[in-house]
Amino acid sequence: IQQVANISKRMVKEWGMSDKVGMLALSEPQGGGPFMGRSMGQRPTQWGGKIMSTVDSEIERLVNNSYLTAKKILSENMDLLEHLAKTLVEQEVVSAEEFQMMLVEFDAKVVPFEIIGEERNRDKLPFQGLPTEV
Repeated sequence: IQQVANISKRMVKEWGMSDKVGMLALSEPQGGGPFMGRSMGQRPTQWGGKIMSTVDSEIERLVNNSYLTAKKILSENMDLLEHLAKTLVEQEVVSAEEFQMMLVEFDAKVVPFEIIGEERNRDKLPFQGLPTEV
């Protein structure tokens, strides 16, 4: 989930891949610098609260919908995953050809590649809140 969040942030804040936010570079690309990626003498660009709220909303939407898509793919292909795990325990390696044969044998379910939905889908996530006790 952390990787999805990082990529989603970059999609929205660096690469302009959000229709709601637009083609804006809201943060500098991560790169080497004199002090752990920070350039000397440069201050981060300050953007208004409204645009940053939209950015946060877009990132949340991408992360939530990516989670739901991944969960759906894994759930629909559980027999394949169990067979793959068993095979890997037995022989440690599966060739590309063997894996492709498994995909056919288990009639692997895929999700059509399309734009992630507009909804944030908070209500569909299994983790609705923070734990009440630690």
